This record gives sequence, structure tokens and C-alpha cells, in this order.
Amino acid sequence: MDAPHRFNPDGNERLTAATGLVLLVLSAAEVATLLLGLRQTLSWHVAIGLMLLPPIALKLCSTGWRFLRYYTRNEEYRLRGAPQILMRLLAPLLVFFTVVLFGSGVAMGFLHGQALQVARNLHGPAAAGWLIVIGAHVLVYIPRALRETAADVTPGTRRKARGAVLRIWALAAAIVAGLVVAVATIPMQHPWLHLPAKHERGDE
Repeated sequence: MDAPHRFNPDGNERLTAATGLVLLVLSAAEVATLLLGLRQTLSWHVAIGLMLLPPIALKLCSTGWRFLRYYTRNEEYRLRGAPQILMRLLAPLLVFFTVVLFGSGVAMGFLHGQALQVARNLHGPAAAGWLIVIGAHVLVYIPRALRETAADVTPGTRRKARGAVLRIWALAAAIVAGLVVAVATIPMQHPWLHLPAKHERGDE
């Protein structure tokens, strides 16, 4: 049996919530580049997309940890209960669309020829599917995310979930890492910003 209080489901939930809010802000900025016209904002679209990668990795780790502990029957996580059935059904789709969307986006900066065309063909549909699933996810979880994040930064409630300082540092590190990735890849953005037109038409 696990030692009492060895695990921290409350802290895990708060880390997931805060990371989700950061992702929501960055995702809204990413969608804004589409609404403003991708040709005019493509450099921002690429930079924000790359900046999203570390926070996405952090959120996948926090939710994956909860999934692992719950289904390996950890008592502290079992007492928290399972997510809503609809969210459990949508979770694999959300992970799938996230991996395909951002994987294909990154790949477009490195691939050529037919492989590049495949990545581009995957990117658009994955974006549409991701927006639909993430929209449902946000509608369900935004109240809880705001509540849990506020609880973590309110002095009177921080002690109720161990590890608040570590969570702040983890989230800050993910944000800084995203900024570093975005800035460090500016000299490498040419493949993303100048994709060959012939691939858009499917010509060879």
C-alpha cells in the first residue's frame, strides 16, 4: 500500500488547471493569427505554435500521471474519482489531434517533397478536429480551472495542496522553455514561411 499522503492529486489537479489556462491563452493567440490572415501573420503563427510545445508537454505529463495513478488503483487518486464519461471519451481524441496537429506543424519545417505534402494534408484537418474537441474541453473545465488556479495563488488556501511552489516553477519553466524555443528557431523559420507553392497545388 502506498504511504499516506505520498501522492498529491490536489496538486496534480491544480497544475493541470494552471497549465490549461496558459494553453488557452496561447491557443487563442494562435487562432487569432488564422482569423487575421495567415499570410500576414505566418511568422507569429509559427512562433506561437512552437511556444505551445513545452506547456503542451507539461499538460500531457500531468494528465498522464493522473491517468496512470487512477488506473493502477492508487487510493488517493481513486478517491478523487474519474473524469466525466464524456471527457474520458474525448480525451484520446484530444491527445490524437494534439499530436497530429503539432507534429505535422513541426514536421513541415523539416520535410520535403511528398512527405511535406502529407504533413500539410494532415495539418488542416487535425486543426479542425482539435478546435472542436478543445472547445468542448474548455467549456467543461474552464470553471474548475479558474477555481483551482485561484486557490493555488490565494495565500489562505495554498497549504491545502502541497507543492504550490514547485507547480509555479514547473509552469514558469514550461513558459520560458516555450519562449526559448520560439526565439531560438527564428533563424530556422524559413522553411515554414516559404513553403513551396507547387506543393500547395499538388504538383510535382
